[in-house]
Amino acid sequence: MVRRPIDRSPPPIYAESMTHPFHRTPSVLVGAAIVFASLLACKKGSKESTGSASSGVAATGASDIQRSSHPGTEDGAKALLEELAKPGADTVAISKSLQPSAEDYAAVFDAETTTKLRALYDGAWSSGQIVIQGKPGQTEIKLHAATSEQLKSGAEEAKHCPGGYEKVAGAMKPGITIYCFKFVEPGQDLGMAFDGLTHVNGHWVIIPKPWRALR
Repeated sequence: MVRRPIDRSPPPIYAESMTHPFHRTPSVLVGAAIVFASLLACKKGSKESTGSASSGVAATGASDIQRSSHPGTEDGAKALLEELAKPGADTVAISKSLQPSAEDYAAVFDAETTTKLRALYDGAWSSGQIVIQGKPGQTEIKLHAATSEQLKSGAEEAKHCPGGYEKVAGAMKPGITIYCFKFVEPGQDLGMAFDGLTHVNGHWVIIPKPWRALR
């Protein structure tokens, strides 16, 4: 049997292994890879797949973005992520469609947190450094949803999202649904876990790991 070499490259800063302490239960069921080309997170286990850096998106404002047409439902979220999981998918273009505008940040978070999130993410988005993608073979999507109220109260649904939301849930607007997701190989639970996908202002955006803006 031919053994494939183990990918020992560290995951990007916005990726979390399922064994990361923020994941309070091994039943986190979602996956994808957001690649941030200039920042890397610590590796949390050789069994977890990692994304690779990609770039090449021309700098544009959020108002110029071609948005996804998928409906703002859990089925719509899964369909969107399944597009990203397809072999040969244009992950750069699909990822760009998820860039939040100032109005999108403000629809999810209070004014102070919105300002901090824009400072954290706007440069990376405009230079095309954020790309959502899994490793080859990670074609299965596992998905969970939690509302801002559930994240604030620590409800059972919130346990499928990173524990970092405990730090930022108080700054979230009511009635927001956050989707936490992962790309995995078929039949596997380990992969790259991500969060922050939400549907606001009539379209999908992603604001991953928003508690990092509070540092």
